[in-house]
Amino acid sequence: MNQKEWTIMIYMAGDNNLAVDMAYAMEQIKTVAAAGADSPNLFVYYDGNSPAIPTLYCDFSEPGKPRYVRSYKVPNKTYQVPKKENENAANPRSILNFVDWCLNKVEVENDGEITFGRRAQKYALIFSGHSLGFQDIGLFKDETSGKSLKMSDFYDMLHGLVSSKKELQEIAESKCWLGEDRHVEDKLIGQKLDILGFDSCVMGMLEVGYQFNAVAKTMIASEGSVPSAGWTYAKILGCLAGEHNRTVDTREVAAQFVKQFIHSQDAYTVGGVSVDMAAWDLSRLNRLADAFIGLSEALIDCFADPETRIYRQMERVILHVHWKCQSYMYDQNVDLGDFCELLDRECGLTAEELGGADDVELLKRVQRECRDVLKELKKAVILSGFSGGGYQYSNGMSVFFPWSSEAYEVSRKNYESLSFAKDVKRERLSWTDFLRKYL
Repeated sequence: MNQKEWTIMIYMAGDNNLAVDMAYAMEQIKTVAAAGADSPNLFVYYDGNSPAIPTLYCDFSEPGKPRYVRSYKVPNKTYQVPKKENENAANPRSILNFVDWCLNKVEVENDGEITFGRRAQKYALIFSGHSLGFQDIGLFKDETSGKSLKMSDFYDMLHGLVSSKKELQEIAESKCWLGEDRHVEDKLIGQKLDILGFDSCVMGMLEVGYQFNAVAKTMIASEGSVPSAGWTYAKILGCLAGEHNRTVDTREVAAQFVKQFIHSQDAYTVGGVSVDMAAWDLSRLNRLADAFIGLSEALIDCFADPETRIYRQMERVILHVHWKCQSYMYDQNVDLGDFCELLDRECGLTAEELGGADDVELLKRVQRECRDVLKELKKAVILSGFSGGGYQYSNGMSVFFPWSSEAYEVSRKNYESLSFAKDVKRERLSWTDFLRKYL
């Protein structure tokens, strides 16, 4: 049996109010296989909130032969989880076991011969469930267990997925994911994910993408809220089903996901629905982060002395830009592109008002840094789109910018634990330093 180009794994953490919508989405996914033998390998993990329906492993890879396996009946799981009919989907071990089943353990029959696992040339892993950006609270919330997934555990788990068998063993042992005397039997993906997708709210943050740039080539996410119905999977995944789509570049596949989703949502604007989605090239995020740090340092320099005119002018400029900017997550995040465009413009107007004052050089520096950020943002965002008026100034990526020091303190522990905050703190001032000073 020839190896398929794509294996798509969709992890539905639906033990909450999303359970019914995810059940509908699962039926959409199943229809993709009807395209024939050229459709990708398709897997779904479904954890609903009905006591009567156990957590399911689903294999929709073969046309007309959907397969549903009760998770608690899957034997010899490598990563120890309580044997319950309704699993805790917020447990990283549940994710690891599911991926292990997809790639190494699911039975595949071909001309009477049984093999195990459906590997491919390229891999996409899509997570569907509740989220609130970088915040631990609510990440893939599982109501039966009362648990959410910690971002640090989520990253370690993804790092293990794409690592060698040896590295995966070390991570699993350090996190106590294995049972007594258990060893990692096989590597999992063992290479970077080609697509990391989030059918979840407000994951389209620079800080979140930076967290995952070592584990995936591209990422698909939304800056704002995702409707409860989630992605329109039949149309999105349909772009992978067909001989004519073989060997299509991964960036183009990610862009097609965005195009199909935004186009499908246009029909619902009459109901007041607004959505956004973007595909990113994660290899560009280090350069974008560096440019954003440069802007952060320029802004910090503007606030060096409270007695100066530039301090008072920039205080008003930032307040005005923040107020006008496209926002998300209860106004705690702002669109990075919109913020830089507005800030560039306001600094230019302020420089004209000040004339030849010494402060003008600082304002021009901020403008240059804004333009550098915008240049790198355009390179990092493969494609962004929106439907409806609520997110019409979205440029594909947001950053954390709360309105008060109290709001920052509520999120400080989660925010400052991110790689984005920790990496830059070693050598340079950062957006974190700016937020603390400005707020």
